[in-house]
Amino acid sequence: MNKNFRKLVNIVSAILITLAAIWSIYKLLELIKKYDLISILLGFSKLATGGQDIVDISDKGVKFLAYNSADAAEAFNDYLEFEGYKKIGRFGKSDLYEYNGEEIIIKRSKLFNKFYLFEIFNDEYVGRTVDLYQV
Repeated sequence: MNKNFRKLVNIVSAILITLAAIWSIYKLLELIKKYDLISILLGFSKLATGGQDIVDISDKGVKFLAYNSADAAEAFNDYLEFEGYKKIGRFGKSDLYEYNGEEIIIKRSKLFNKFYLFEIFNDEYVGRTVDLYQV
């Protein structure tokens, strides 16, 4: 009886560990998709090797990565002003801009206390490709 009980406990433990591993992998893939972690990691690499202050990590002009500094934040704001965006206020923790009569929300997040992630939210702007380095 004792031998059968141990065998049953081992089988149940193996099943639970397998289910936990599958759930963990699923959650990791969900996070990668939601936060586009691969693009962020490539952006870290571009910042470290490219000598650029701000990097477009979306290739669509909607997500930018920069080192955490006042200069980077100001350079991004200068870029937006150059492109014709007018800052009109705040929306929660995000900045609110106006562009061609439309409201644009720009969220600035800190990553690892070393980087800024700038995200631009507006359906019309998403398809627009911008050249950040023409400024």
